Amino acid sequence: MVVILHGDLRRFGERLEVEAKTPKEALERLGIPLEEVWLLAVGDRPVELLEEVEGPLEVYPPVAGGGILFFLP
Repeated sequence: MVVILHGDLRRFGERLEVEAKTPKEALERLGIPLEEVWLLAVGDRPVELLEEVEGPLEVYPPVAGGGILFFLP
């Protein structure tokens, strides 16, 4: 699965390849703590931690300053 990291997560790398079927498994293998993740998505569709996905999985951190993040089509 290709994992694309956004925002503050870039310290882990921006685009990584990992053997995983679910977002939770991918995050664990990459050493990314769940508390540092705000949103998981495949394309414009949010996904659950235990949902089997093909990827690329996009991982977003919490919005700095408590702002609201909108996804526009």
